[in-house]
Amino acid sequence: MTTEPTYHTTTSADGTEITYYVQGSGPALVITHGSIATSDQWLPATADLARDFTCYVFDRRGRARSGDHAGYDIQKEVEDIRAVVEAAGPGASLLGHSYGALCTLAYALQHEVEGTLFLFEPPLPVDGPVAGPKLADFRAAIAAGDNARALEIALVEFVRLPAEAIPHVQQTPLWDASLPLTPTWARELEQIDALGPDIDRYSALGGRPTHLIGGTGTTAFLLESVRRLNRIIEGSTITELPDLDHFAHLADPAGFAAAVRQGVPAAATS
Repeated sequence: MTTEPTYHTTTSADGTEITYYVQGSGPALVITHGSIATSDQWLPATADLARDFTCYVFDRRGRARSGDHAGYDIQKEVEDIRAVVEAAGPGASLLGHSYGALCTLAYALQHEVEGTLFLFEPPLPVDGPVAGPKLADFRAAIAAGDNARALEIALVEFVRLPAEAIPHVQQTPLWDASLPLTPTWARELEQIDALGPDIDRYSALGGRPTHLIGGTGTTAFLLESVRRLNRIIEGSTITELPDLDHFAHLADPAGFAAAVRQGVPAAATS
């Protein structure tokens, strides 16, 4: 039986309070969630992962139980990850999802990752900017207080779901949970496009234990991001989850947890 999550706080470099939960036993696994999410979205997956890992899952700044700061860039996210890694202690692995995977990549370029680096569908600009000029329409909807319209724009233009899928998404719990988080997505989309097209920078991570995870049912550019990183990062491994998408950790928590276990080097489990 896995332990129930317990909640704790740490302080990032700029004084922002970051709240995280801890669940499970075994090697530390620090999980960084995506844009329109909170740590709660990871509870189904960590209930399974907790059998093999001590999971440290934090609310990114501006989300749920964590604080925020007037100034923002992706380096702030790197500092937040570092604060949680320090709380987790030596040997921690890192898992990042979506924009959280980009933050995790930024952290790994600056700091040693003592365990395994797990990357779940980072939105890399494999075929041009992720947001581009449509970010103006998104911002306008936010400014007008129309979070629903902004979320629809983002899912179609940035996540690249087909427009006909939106009514289905609107009927899921994910839609209602995402609406209040939508305004802070703008600053993150801005940071994604500011990274520019140089994906080859991640070749510097070659030789470290790195495992990529993607669903074959996800948006084409997200799956290509996973495959491209697998080619760029020498020695990395990859698991492709049949028919699953960007929310595989919610649709099939046990299957997603199994994909994480596949990425653990044999020496770490012997």
